[in-house]
Amino acid sequence: MNRTLAIVIPIYKEADNIERMIRLVEASVPAPHQVVMVYDHEDDSTLPVVRRLMPEFPHIVLLRNCCGSGTGVVNAIKTGFNETNSDYVCLVTGDCTDQPEAIMPMFSLAQTGYDLVSGSRYSKGGRKVGGPWLQTQLSRWGNLLSHILIGLPISDPTYSFKLYSRRLLDSIQIEGNGGWAISFEIAIKGHLAGFRMTEIGTVWLDRQLGESKFRLARWMPAYGHWLFWGLWRILAKRWRSVLRKGE
Repeated sequence: MNRTLAIVIPIYKEADNIERMIRLVEASVPAPHQVVMVYDHEDDSTLPVVRRLMPEFPHIVLLRNCCGSGTGVVNAIKTGFNETNSDYVCLVTGDCTDQPEAIMPMFSLAQTGYDLVSGSRYSKGGRKVGGPWLQTQLSRWGNLLSHILIGLPISDPTYSFKLYSRRLLDSIQIEGNGGWAISFEIAIKGHLAGFRMTEIGTVWLDRQLGESKFRLARWMPAYGHWLFWGLWRILAKRWRSVLRKGE
């Protein structure tokens, strides 16, 4: 697959949302692109809807999840990253919670030299509308701690809606298996490796149809792991710098 931009959308039982999501993406992205749908099982109810739309939207590609166990969102994301060779990859959810209109502004920023452009619910112009109260509070405070303790230059590093350069994805090793926490891992590792990143305000709207696939209790340890991993790396780097100055 050789297009400038790949829009990777992991799908799992999103028959109620996926047509609207596809139409929003296709209406919002005039640049050469592919919409890469990654699925786990052939009996997923999302697939008949996608296949019905493929003649109308030739940019759509269906990929079977082929990483790890071949199931789960983290393996679907890795499949989307590994099986595309576009210059840029934008990760989007299939439940209509992200804002497709932001993809082109993110893409334009990336082409000026940024390797990671993040959507942000907490910067100017951004909002988080709906969702469980506890999840919202953990998200706000976790992102704030990441900014303060690790020095991340973006305000919403845990948010999955991000656009990456191929250079960044090829330069770091993705290790995590904690669902959507993969986006947090990439942001931290990219920052520590010196890649340029920025953000734009975007609106996250709680899903209107279907059941949320986000599992806070299951994935919370992964977010905590990468927060403390990043903090340890920052402190170790500072300590080495102090020791060198003292020599």
